[in-house]
This record gives sequence, C-alpha cells and structure tokens, in this order.
Amino acid sequence: MLLFSIKNVFRKKVMAILSSLGIGFGLMLMFVLGAFSSGVEAQLEDNFAEVIGVVEIQEQNPINGRSELPKNTMDILFDAPLGEDIKNYNVKVSLPTAFTLPYIGNIREDMDGDVLQLTGINQTLDQLWKGPTNKINLGRNFIAGEKEIILDSRLIDVDKFDVGLGDFLTVYLEISPLKNVTELFEIVGFYSQDDSGAPDFVPRSYYGYMDLEIAWSMLGKAGLNNETFTSIDLLFPSTSNEQTTAYIDQIIDLSDSGEFGDIFIQAFSLGQFQESLSESFDIFNSFFLIISLITALAGGMAIIVSQLSSVNERRKEFAILKSTGWKNRHIFTNIIIESLVLGILGAVIGIGLGLGIIQLLGSLEGAFSSATAKISQGLVIQVLSFALGIGVIGGMYPGIKAARLRPVEVLKGE
Repeated sequence: MLLFSIKNVFRKKVMAILSSLGIGFGLMLMFVLGAFSSGVEAQLEDNFAEVIGVVEIQEQNPINGRSELPKNTMDILFDAPLGEDIKNYNVKVSLPTAFTLPYIGNIREDMDGDVLQLTGINQTLDQLWKGPTNKINLGRNFIAGEKEIILDSRLIDVDKFDVGLGDFLTVYLEISPLKNVTELFEIVGFYSQDDSGAPDFVPRSYYGYMDLEIAWSMLGKAGLNNETFTSIDLLFPSTSNEQTTAYIDQIIDLSDSGEFGDIFIQAFSLGQFQESLSESFDIFNSFFLIISLITALAGGMAIIVSQLSSVNERRKEFAILKSTGWKNRHIFTNIIIESLVLGILGAVIGIGLGLGIIQLLGSLEGAFSSATAKISQGLVIQVLSFALGIGVIGGMYPGIKAARLRPVEVLKGE
C-alpha cells in the first residue's frame, strides 16, 4: 500500500509540486524565524550568564550632569559586610563628549548622531575584569602614564574617520573663538567591539580608552573636577537576579545611611536588564510563532484542495478497490499516506529554502548580518512534526470522503 500511495501522489505532478510548495513556503518562514529566534535566545542566555552578578554604580542625580564617585568609594564598599562578596571590580571615568565634539557628524557619512566617547581606565583592573584592554586585535595596549589610546575596532571601516594605527587623535579641552586647547593622543591599538546590529540609520556610540591618570589630568586642565570615578562595575557571586538585587539593596542602604558623605549612589543590575530583554523577546517570539503557524496552516489547505480534487477524480478507482476487498480503513489510510508524502516533501522544500535564505541574509550588510541563526536538531524536528501534522489534518476530510464512497452508487453513476 505504501508504494501504491506514493505513486498516486505524483499522478498529477504539477498539482503535487504546487501543493508541496504551498506547504514549503509556510514551513520555510517557520524555519527561518525559528533559527534566528533560537540564535538570539542563545545569545541572550550567554549574555545573561556573563552579567548575572554584575552591578554598576553611579552618582545619583549629579549636580553638574556628570557622575562623580569619590576615590574612596571602593574602600567604603570593601569595609561594608558585602565587601567580602565582591569578587572583582573595575573603575571608569568618562570624559565629556565636548572633548570629541568635532568628531560628531564626522564618523559615518550622513549620520550626525554618532558619538565618540573617551574613557579613562586602570589597565590592571581592566585586565582582571577582561575589559577592552583584553580584546586588542590590532596594535597594542596603551602604556600607563603615556598619551596613548586604543579605539573601537568598528572605527576602522567607517567612512569619514580617516585616522588609523600610529596616527594621532585630537582631543579638545576647550573650543571657543579665542581658545583652542587640544591634546594629541597616539592611536596604538584597536580592540574588538561588536556592533549592536541596529539598522544603519540608528546613531552609534564609538569608544576610546586611555590611562585613568591621564584622563584625570585632562579633566584638571579643562577646569573640571578630577580624581573621581564616573562609574564602578562590581562583580558578585550571584546565581540569580534575586541575589544580585539583595546586593543592590545593601549598596543603597549604605548610601542612604550617609556612608558616602554627601554623595548618593544608584545601582543597576545588568542581569536584570538582560532578563527584561529576554522577557520582551519571549513576547515577540510568541507573536511570530503564531504568524508561522497561520502561514503553515494556510499552506496545509493546499493538501486538502489537492486531495479533494484527487478523490473526486478517482471515485471509480476507489469503488473498484472496495469491490475487490479493500476496507474503508484501507482507503482512508491510502489518502493519509498521500497527504503525509506531500507534507514531508513540503518540509524538505521549506528547510532547503530556509537554509538558503539564512545564508543570504547573513551575507548582506545590515541588521541580519550580525544576527546569529541557530539551526538545531530540535528546530528540524519541529518543522517535520508540523509537516506531518499538516499532512494528517489535510488528509482526514478527503480520506473520510473517499472511505464513505459506495461502489454500487459510483459504478451505477458511471
């Protein structure tokens, strides 16, 4: 019966191919969206695992608009009960964007919103933190105490940023009609910085890192408060966001009790941010899963139409088969097998087209070029399961109709 059913599927090759294509396009959409969904979800999980215990602290409501944490902030934190749980930390001082004002609008063509943000870091702490100084992919790290800088690797390929390794970056401490106070920093290296994958029309922040002491010196020359930190990153041994939140509450309690003097601190959990992204993505994932289901079911209607047409044309054949001993279940099973063959063929077409589209999207410039598609065994099984389900559902009504044919009535009509 199996070979007989498979041969019957391709009696009308055009009809069989069109039916399989209808299913294939729906399953292709499910496969592509599922692959990108799995890739993004895996990336979110990896990011969450990396930042689960990371807490960033800054000054709350800074008067001058710049967060300024005292130099003894870490001493206060280490002396507190939570100090025993601080596994690692990193300190940063961000220079005002006015220091790189002439570069705004001169990084990418026709993009005025891009910003070059310069930051001072302690190289020893950053090495332990595995920050940008650990990710040099061209050149070398800056030397402490020297006017050297490492830059975001994305700047290598942008349109209008025409300085490279060995050149000098001009930092503007004061720009006015009467004054033009500048400092030159040698570009000694580029560190690996992944792009967010946002569309090209979305403004981007590019980064440069220099020695912390040099950054403080620059702030002093510009008449700004120096020897403070803009932010401090802390790493706790958390295994859940609830544990990280408990550490944040302790930091806030220290701040509210006046341990940091007149400075009040706010703390952020990067893990909570990642978790909120995952929750938002779950909603989006459910949305396009529904779209995929609707599309796949719409393709499954092609099986019903094809099989109904086949049943109507083969009424005499079914009547003769029943007259020679075939039972109703045999006729029904024959139609179901034919529908399953169409569904499986549709799945093969859908997966094949999906693989091609994933490769194509990955080769194009834009948001999808940085998105990762994860093709798992589970995804393939899911597509095949839907194909089989569509085959069974699509073949049930035509199968029942064929099984109920009465040979006498059909032959008499003929």
